[in-house]
Amino acid sequence: YVVADTAFIGTLGTDALAAATFVAPLFFLVMALTMGLGTAVTAMVAQAVGRGDAESADAVAGTAISAGILLGLVVGVAGLLAGPRMLTLLGAEGDVARLGWEYFRVLALFMPLFFVSSVLRAILTGEGDAKTPMIVLMVSTISNIGLDALFIFGFGLGLRGAAYATVLAVVISASSFAVLLLRRKEAFVKLRVSALTPRVVVLKPLLGLAVPIAASMFVMSVGTIFYNLLLSDFGSVSVAAYGAASKVDMIVVLPIFGLAGAAVTVVGMFAGAGRVDLVRSTSLYTYRWAITLAAVIGGAAFLSSGAILPIFTDDPEAILIGTTYLGFMIFAYPMMAIGMTTGRLLQGLGHGFPALFITTLRVLLVGVPMAYAQVNIFDQSIEGVWIGILSGGVAATITSGLMIRHLMWKSDPTRKVGPRHA
Repeated sequence: YVVADTAFIGTLGTDALAAATFVAPLFFLVMALTMGLGTAVTAMVAQAVGRGDAESADAVAGTAISAGILLGLVVGVAGLLAGPRMLTLLGAEGDVARLGWEYFRVLALFMPLFFVSSVLRAILTGEGDAKTPMIVLMVSTISNIGLDALFIFGFGLGLRGAAYATVLAVVISASSFAVLLLRRKEAFVKLRVSALTPRVVVLKPLLGLAVPIAASMFVMSVGTIFYNLLLSDFGSVSVAAYGAASKVDMIVVLPIFGLAGAAVTVVGMFAGAGRVDLVRSTSLYTYRWAITLAAVIGGAAFLSSGAILPIFTDDPEAILIGTTYLGFMIFAYPMMAIGMTTGRLLQGLGHGFPALFITTLRVLLVGVPMAYAQVNIFDQSIEGVWIGILSGGVAATITSGLMIRHLMWKSDPTRKVGPRHA
């Protein structure tokens, strides 16, 4: 949705693209919460499948749906009340701030839909059904592209049109998931009204996974805010360039994200069944392909940046800055793959906090301070920010290796979720 919206928003001018870039950290917070809850649901349902415990899987699904609705309402109200102020704090001014609020206000009004859609998708993924969510999300994404064109160009609604398109696309996905889950005849997880009552015995481990996952994405959002603030000193074109190039990041990372996300389900099932050997072999397989994909797709993205970046912006200076950024990211993508894969594997095993620590180290403890030092102490240009991002990746990669060695190979990786032994 975000990539499609940005492609259309880029045609509205630099101010519109800069506004969407300032909104991105706020929307990323929403994604953090939905992703945290969704990943926790996937892991816990997969673990229940591995144990053959259908009752627990049903309880996880019902509790997560109720929690998602409540959380969506809270976030939506908070966004409506504090949205303009947050955009100002992020550095948006004048027309950029006004445009950003037009965009975010629509999203905030329909926030519960994002959470419900994420939970319903996660239930299917936890059962091992990745094909159905793929089809549903493909349909909703294509719909979003068509609706972007209709609302932005056909109705002339600008940034508000992009938000309307996203909301309607999420309506399509959420309603499709709900119908599929309720109408299917044979399934491990069965949605029942009685299961919607939150259970403390389920809510505690669910939040134990969801909170650190969401917090790690929150940390990434905070990092984006700091990077935007550093880049704003170089002008709105630099912020817009980072916004456009970061969408290329998303294109590169999506296959890796999908691979690592699949590992949550598979590793969770094997851990639930107590199969240490399959947990470890799956982990090695995932690392190998994640690093390969990151290197190949990242290199291709840089080499074709002259053709990709104009999709998101037509400003020559922004394209030049974005190309330089992607040149640095060639080296960062494989390290991102290692960190992302480590976090997902450990989440599948029931460990939530390692991913949070890795992300915090990469972004707030190393990346942002290094970028700040490069720009404000060593008087580097924009490249100083890119050096900071790269430095954070190095630190996270080393830490990921140490963590996975300790939790996966030096100890029993199934101990948190595997079957109990007498």
